[in-house]
Amino acid sequence: MDPSPLGGVDARGDRLVQGSIGVLLLTAFVFGVPLVVLVVDVVLAIGAAAGPWANPFHVAFTWLCAPRLGPGGTFIDRQTVRRQHALVAGLCALALLGFGLGIAPLGWLVVIGAAMVTILAATTRIHLGDELRRFTAH
Repeated sequence: MDPSPLGGVDARGDRLVQGSIGVLLLTAFVFGVPLVVLVVDVVLAIGAAAGPWANPFHVAFTWLCAPRLGPGGTFIDRQTVRRQHALVAGLCALALLGFGLGIAPLGWLVVIGAAMVTILAATTRIHLGDELRRFTAH
């Protein structure tokens, strides 16, 4: 299902998704619940592999919020969203590795970093996953 023009993702939905993921990761840190990091990691890995329309956060926005808001005016390339999901999923996997190796402080530091990456995308539309691709392509 791809309801937007040319496969783009509604910028409002992307901002909501990125902000929600950031809040979930910070909540996991505050309450010390690594299971939340695992769930976020799995959801984002699916979104990175199959595209935003496989991510339950994007699906929820498309079905629940977008019809009430009306048509969006700004769209983000879905590959940008996929790269962002891949970056944050990788950070969450690294954090889970830290937890598994018994280095919980390192794991939580990476979780905070992943949350900051998503909050940056939510507030400024700067997707570090996409920026890293541009940086390494040159």
